[in-house]
Amino acid sequence: MISSQLLFLFSALGSVNGIFLACYFFTRRMHRMTNCMLGALLLAISVRTVKSSFLYFNPDLAAGFIQIGISACLFIGPLTYLYVSCYLADLAQTLVGQQWRWHLLPPGLLAVLGVFLPFSDYPYVWRCAITGIHVYWLGYLVLAGRLLWRAQAFNRKTIILQSVYFSSWLILIAYASTRFTSYIVGALSFTFSIHVAVLTYLLRPDSKPEESKGDKYQNRKFSEKDAQAILDSLDELMRSEQLYLNPNLSLALLARKAGNLQKTISQVINDNLGKSFNLYINEFRIQHAKELLVRESHLNMELVAERSGFNSNSTFFSAFKKITGQTPASYRAESAS
Repeated sequence: MISSQLLFLFSALGSVNGIFLACYFFTRRMHRMTNCMLGALLLAISVRTVKSSFLYFNPDLAAGFIQIGISACLFIGPLTYLYVSCYLADLAQTLVGQQWRWHLLPPGLLAVLGVFLPFSDYPYVWRCAITGIHVYWLGYLVLAGRLLWRAQAFNRKTIILQSVYFSSWLILIAYASTRFTSYIVGALSFTFSIHVAVLTYLLRPDSKPEESKGDKYQNRKFSEKDAQAILDSLDELMRSEQLYLNPNLSLALLARKAGNLQKTISQVINDNLGKSFNLYINEFRIQHAKELLVRESHLNMELVAERSGFNSNSTFFSAFKKITGQTPASYRAESAS
């Protein structure tokens, strides 16, 4: 009796944690699309796992409960692929288009079909369909693996991405092999996978500080010509690659892109422009936002802030007022008149 209770506890634990993590990722503004895809993926697997856990310990559950689990399973493959795609887009600092909707349309239609042709009335059809769903899931994992391979993303910097991707593989293998093992293995695999992923996230290696050899440049004074050359290269880099649209743009990332030390970039911006790094970046973002306010008059302020590289509305409004002396709304109204 105790062993059964413990088994149920461990199998359901992953689902509960997955739902809480999904809520966490849905509310994160940084890398919003990527986090939404991860949250949706966790939610789909959690619902599927809840069904498995309760059905294993209570086989007499209503068939409608089983239908919910099958519908959730339809989304796991596409959401894994979309998470990988969005994550890689963030790494490459490219915008994510609207094509993701087409990947979720087929499983959405099949889920709706399940309402009109439920498992309770057509159990044989849906049991046969499970194999097709697993193949569908497998196909998306292969596509996601192809993206990872082409992006050469199997490295230490993408350890979180890899843990999510291979966890999806593990859960699929567990569910596809239940006829040879046990139905509860899939739920236990998710519990194991989600805790490994969380530990991986918490214990991920932090970026290393600049090498000590950079210290000898700490007090170096650049000539006006050298400083202007660095500033020109920074401006060209910012405009050509639109780095400022990345809400996570840091001094370290800009320095790597420019091929200079962080201290060099910071010193040149501070000494020659009299600005902080944040103000330097925000000026590019505000200029982009001003263009959006005039050109895309249908966009609300939240979308303008997001598309201009800001993490939050409050930061956007504060920076806009500081740099332009007026609010975004008053600037739009003034430009329209």
